[in-house]
This record gives sequence, C-alpha cells and structure tokens, in this order.
Amino acid sequence: MKSIIPSEILYKILGIIQYEYRDNIEEYYKVLHSCILVNKVWFTILFKLVYIHPHFKSKEKFLRFIETLTESVIRQHDLQSKETNFIKLRNYHDYVKQLHISSICYPSNDDIYNLSDINLKLETLILEDCRMITDGSLDCLLRSLPDLRTLKLIANQNLTDTTLQNILNHNEKLTELSIDRQVRFTRFGYKSVIRQCSKLKVLQLHHDTGVTDMFFIECACRRNMQRLERLDIKYCSSVTNKGIQQALIAAPNLKRFAFTISNTINHLALDTSDQNILNIMNKSSCCEFIEHLEIDNMDFDKYELSIFQLTKMVRKMPRLKVLNLIASVKIGSLRFLPKLMEACPSLEKLYILPLSLSNPKKYDNLRREIEGYNTTYPDQKLRVYLYNQFLE
Repeated sequence: MKSIIPSEILYKILGIIQYEYRDNIEEYYKVLHSCILVNKVWFTILFKLVYIHPHFKSKEKFLRFIETLTESVIRQHDLQSKETNFIKLRNYHDYVKQLHISSICYPSNDDIYNLSDINLKLETLILEDCRMITDGSLDCLLRSLPDLRTLKLIANQNLTDTTLQNILNHNEKLTELSIDRQVRFTRFGYKSVIRQCSKLKVLQLHHDTGVTDMFFIECACRRNMQRLERLDIKYCSSVTNKGIQQALIAAPNLKRFAFTISNTINHLALDTSDQNILNIMNKSSCCEFIEHLEIDNMDFDKYELSIFQLTKMVRKMPRLKVLNLIASVKIGSLRFLPKLMEACPSLEKLYILPLSLSNPKKYDNLRREIEGYNTTYPDQKLRVYLYNQFLE
C-alpha cells in the first residue's frame, strides 16, 4: 500500500519529536521503535533516526550495537556487488553520525578497537568517564574517523597529552573541540591544541588546570584563532584576567563567550582597550562581534559583580543579544534592568540565576517579578528568564 504521508515529511515530523523529548531520550527512542514497526516503508524511512545518534542503557546494549555494525559491514561487503535491496543490505554503519560513549557502556580498549575496524562515518564523538580507554585505542579510533567534526572528551582518567597530539595528526576536518575534567592533560599537551586552533570554530575548556594564560598568549602571537566563533573557559583555575584578554585579542570574530569569575578573574577581564593593539587589528573593540555572553561563578560566597561592573562590561559589546548570569551578579530584583538596557540596547534575552534562589521566599518573589515583567511589557525587546542548564 502506498504511504499516505510523503517520506520527506514523515522524516521531518519524527525528527522534530526529538526536540520534544530532549529531556527524556529513552522515551524518544521508544516512540521511534514503535513507529518503525508500522510497516516496511516506515522502517526504511525512520531507521536512520535510530542509528544516527544511538542511545545505550547498558554494557550489553553497547556490545550488541558494535556486533550489529560489524555484521552490516560484512553483509555489505558480501552483497554489495549483486544486491540493491536496502531491506536485505541494511548498511547501518553508514548512518551513525553521533556517538556518545559513557561509563554506562563501560567500554574496554578492545571495544574501541572493534569500533575502529568498522570505519564509521562519524561527525560527532563524545567520550565521557571511560576509565579503561587509553591513548592507544583512542588513537586507532581517531585514525578511522576522517570526517570527524566534533570531539568531546569528559573525565577520561587514562588519557594523556599523547591524545591531544593524535587529534592534531588525524582529524583534519575537526572544527569543535571540548575538553572537560581531563586531569592528565598538561600545559605541554595543550601546545598541540594551539596548532589545531587555526581550524576550530568552537573551543570549550572546562576544569582544566593545564590551560594557562600562556596558552592564549601564544594563540594571540600566532594569530591562529581567527575562525573561532565560540569560546568557553569555565573553571580553569590557572587562567587570569590577562589570559582572557589575550583570548579576546586572539579571536577577533568571537560570537559566543563564557568564563568564570574568581579571585583572579573579575570585571576587568574584558578590558582590552590597549589602543596600540586595537589599531593593529583595525578594530574599535575586541568584543564587538560577541552576541552571547555567559558569566559563571566559581565560588558563590566570594565572587560577585556589581550592577555597575556589569553595565561597564556590556557597553563593550554593541551586538550582544543573550546574557547569562549564573550566580555572578548581585541581583535582588529587576530594578537594574533600565540601566542594563541603556548600557546594551541590543540585548534581547537575559537569563539569571542569582544567589537569592537558595531562599524559597526570595525565589518565588523573583519568579513572580520576572513573570510580571514579561507580561506587563509584551512589546519590550528584552525578555527575562530564570537560567537553566539546558539552555542552548
């Protein structure tokens, strides 16, 4: 029977559903699997959504996934010359684009080597808390992923500086690199990342003691962060105001920037007003293209900006549209908004998470004040929201 819904429309509808279930990925895959069982037409259309970003709930599921992909490679090799029917061919391995391997999968080095043999066409790879994976197995996997564009390494205890060097050697198309809580990465390993920066558009460095001011000073000297559009430097304890200033100078086309205030980072971090530097770059400000700014707080009890310091910072960003303030500014109410809008008339969205949220009564008062503001001024350009971690 001919499908009533065109295949392209059906694919888009099921793709949109993923957004609705972004906080419950397991429920989303239950919906997909139910739809796949409707008929062969639905299976052919929708199986890609299952394999494009697979989800694992156990070690057994992960091993079964590897086994299925291995079988599909063998089947394709045996049948490709004489078979064109997709139902029989089932080349699942060609459709895996995003792979998140976490501690739930408990991957061993042998598992990573087996993945390398499949030659996936991965574009995004996330390794999170994979305690057994070493530099050697990851190097083998990176060699087999020439199309990799996004790599995220999160709290993998056995990875060392060698991995940072291998990333540079094998992944020419890489444009997004995220490193979070990699305790064995040192400043010597990050020197390899400096050479990679010329190709990156997104760089995220969180909780990394190996990242120091010298990293950004050398990037500024080499002028190899010209393509960088997003930079997140959060909870890097060895970075100071000087490092942030050099980062802004090194990345003149930056559109999104996030940093953490601390005892060494304050409102002067964005003070890149050295006229000699600006004249060389032919710019009036190093922050002129930033559209999204996030200011986090390392220690809620000590480091806060005043409203005066905040307005002084945002004046340097004529194109700022989104501002995230995570326990970083002294906010008791929304009475500061007129000053903020005067300092930054381009601002469209403000997300705040003030310290007052620890008090239930103050939380309710602030929530009601935000709701009242958005309701009272529906035509106001600036909208105010409470911050949440799922923001994008």
